[in-house]
Amino acid sequence: MQRMQRSPGNTPSDNFLTKINFYRAQVDLALHKELCQRQESPFFNPFVDAFAGGKRLRPIIVLIAYDSVGGRAGDPLPAAVAIELAHMESLIHDDIIDGDGERRNAQAFHARYGEEMALLSADFMLSMILRIAARYSDQRIMSVLATATAQMCEGELTERLIGKKNKAVSPSVYHGIVLKKTASLFEAAATMGGLIGGATAADLEALAAYGRALGIAYQIHDDITDWEQSRMITLDLRGMHHPQKEYLFETATKFVREAIDSLRPLNSSEAKQTLLHLAERVDSRAIHQI
Repeated sequence: MQRMQRSPGNTPSDNFLTKINFYRAQVDLALHKELCQRQESPFFNPFVDAFAGGKRLRPIIVLIAYDSVGGRAGDPLPAAVAIELAHMESLIHDDIIDGDGERRNAQAFHARYGEEMALLSADFMLSMILRIAARYSDQRIMSVLATATAQMCEGELTERLIGKKNKAVSPSVYHGIVLKKTASLFEAAATMGGLIGGATAADLEALAAYGRALGIAYQIHDDITDWEQSRMITLDLRGMHHPQKEYLFETATKFVREAIDSLRPLNSSEAKQTLLHLAERVDSRAIHQI
């Protein structure tokens, strides 16, 4: 299977969903190629099942960020695959911890293959991430991935420990959890795309801020759904005169605006516009339709 050549000029210029589907197709092709290198492994068939479906939002951000800085020399596809592997690894662990038996309208990985297979599969995905990161001569790629995965674990554990206490938490504590458990991987995706694309220091800062703010807004909207289903930790909003749902909506919108504003230093391009439209989709809760 030949590697798909990437350049900003390859990106279709029509509507937003067409562009997203274009990026998703590249991610799916690269992910399939990566998995096929392990066809003799006992993990191969379960992994093919595990990666069926999914929006590929985080790896798509890698590719759009790469294009937004005019990237042409490096190949962002392995990094995009590594980001999706990190995301899937976290989903497998989350479903075990939560006891959820369903994921993406199908059986959760641990429900289908058992907890032992699920835990070992997540560990194996980590080894794949390390091998992919090692392909890049820029050591910052490895560092960004390592930092994000560590923060994801810390954020998830903090949330679990707080949940066991069954006490309301302050907005600042809640924001810290969201920043680590979700926004860290969004930030890593945008940063890695920029690094591989040869972004300037100013562009890297802009992309990192975009990914961070977008990830916070994205998770808050997920938490609104969880809160409606009584699965979310309660916020201590004393003195703020806001119901929790209203506060969450307003906070998500604030971070979407922050994400959009952060992109101002980037030169105008179709990829930049796609990043802006992506943020608007999060704000309108239409992100799950991509």
